[in-house]
Amino acid sequence: MTKRFRAIALVVALSFLPCAARADVDIEPECRMKNRPPGRCGWCALETLGRHRHIQALSGLVEGHASTANPDDLTALLDKAKVRYTLQQRGDRDTALLRSACTQGLGAAVGFRPLHEGAGGHIVTLVSFGEDSVKVIDPNDQDGRVRTMPRERFLDCWDGFTLVLQPEHTAKK
Repeated sequence: MTKRFRAIALVVALSFLPCAARADVDIEPECRMKNRPPGRCGWCALETLGRHRHIQALSGLVEGHASTANPDDLTALLDKAKVRYTLQQRGDRDTALLRSACTQGLGAAVGFRPLHEGAGGHIVTLVSFGEDSVKVIDPNDQDGRVRTMPRERFLDCWDGFTLVLQPEHTAKK
């Protein structure tokens, strides 16, 4: 085998290792939307992903929606704007969409269960889904930083809702 062939084979082999597959979605701080009353976390997560992906139709969501949002509100807006997405409903605990959204560099808006009965849920932006830890941007954090939490804690809080903005060539599910 030639040296060049060995080098190419090594690069290809390394790309299949689990550590090489894990990726963080690098969302610039200026794209991270901060929550405002009465609680616009869903709009914040959606606009954060839209700004990151340069989707013009999703600019100004937080400013233009002075209300809370549930998954149906978010998908209705995306349908109207003809923005393609993949949706996983609340209650579905399959993590495949979380993993693929992060490894593809797309990120996701994900739902958290209410902290107590009678309270509303919460939506954050997922930027990494690893074997041991998960990273999110919480619009309630006014500093906009990326927070790391143990995977098991994330899974305890996560309600199954996952929304991933898809590249234009991917069909909506």
